[in-house]
Amino acid sequence: MTTNTTRNTAAARPAGKHAAAGGQASGGTSVLMQNLTRSFGATRALDGLNIEMAPGELVALLGPSGCGKTTALRIVAGFETADTGAVLIDGKNISSIPAAKRDMGMVFQSYSLFPNMSALDNVAFGLRMRKIGSGERRQRAADLLDMVGLAPQASQYPHQLSGGQQQRVALARALAIEPRVLLLDEPLSALDAKVRLQLREQIRLLQQQLGTTTLFVTHDQEEALSMADRVGVMSKGKLEQIAAPDELYSDPATAFVAEFVGVMNRIPGEILPGGQVTVLGSTVPTRGHVPDETAIDVLVRPEGLNLEIVANGNGIVTTRTFLGSVTRVGVQLSGDVAVQVDRPSAESAALAPGESVAVSVPPGQPVLVTPRRSD
Repeated sequence: MTTNTTRNTAAARPAGKHAAAGGQASGGTSVLMQNLTRSFGATRALDGLNIEMAPGELVALLGPSGCGKTTALRIVAGFETADTGAVLIDGKNISSIPAAKRDMGMVFQSYSLFPNMSALDNVAFGLRMRKIGSGERRQRAADLLDMVGLAPQASQYPHQLSGGQQQRVALARALAIEPRVLLLDEPLSALDAKVRLQLREQIRLLQQQLGTTTLFVTHDQEEALSMADRVGVMSKGKLEQIAAPDELYSDPATAFVAEFVGVMNRIPGEILPGGQVTVLGSTVPTRGHVPDETAIDVLVRPEGLNLEIVANGNGIVTTRTFLGSVTRVGVQLSGDVAVQVDRPSAESAALAPGESVAVSVPPGQPVLVTPRRSD
């Protein structure tokens, strides 16, 4: 059995395949958050956070409000000070270095552009603060605006730009100083869905092209899973798991990760000796931590359940939702248990509401178990 502590310790070290993120990562910067703690009064915002980022890697911190992800980013940026622990950049402890001298680019949710400056001057601002000559900084700013597709808008002011355009100016401004680390604090949450999709693809492409080590904070799991090399899921100031997106989805280390990332069914089961559990009439192996409680639920994703039409089955179809290549079928089981099952759309035409079906867990499929909810 693999313990949660062991999983997190191993996962906090980047795998070899991430060391070449973007193809140019060899020139990037490593980041180490080492045993970070931070309290605000009686609230423990961070509780021993350890994350190691490889040069050129994009890591997303994902979790609900109040989980500590923004506090972690602000400590890396230098806007907050950890109670204990350290931030190391390329092996050097920068914890006592002021934010202005950390050589990091920051993009906020609120754009934070200077309203009295054109897009070009906004992008060039950081270069001006670094005493870069007028000709060079304007050329670099123009190149960055072209890179984010806003060369025609160089002379426009923020109020003349859309929200998505303003955020691209903010991104160009952060990249203009060629930061060692790029920090993104929920940069897309104020934008509409179509613009968010376009901009997250553009951010990821630029990050890979430049090989800039990037820490991205978000509460949106789709953003995290689609953009990051690895995703760290946080809860109550602790890192539950950090892994590649596909591993996080298919092999969650804890019940919290399993239910926070993607859709998950909770189905009552019974623990058996030898690390097995019975659920929906099947006996299957368990994985991860097995609770001591006798009343447990089994966690299974919609695509992890079998479904077939049978007379006098163990469930009745209640809903049928077309999702493109798959159809999500809602099934009411006995004992007020409802589950969702994904089936190929081409094979689901007969699964109409009211149909009697049999739902089961495939034999031999390892499952996560967790204490049954009291509610």
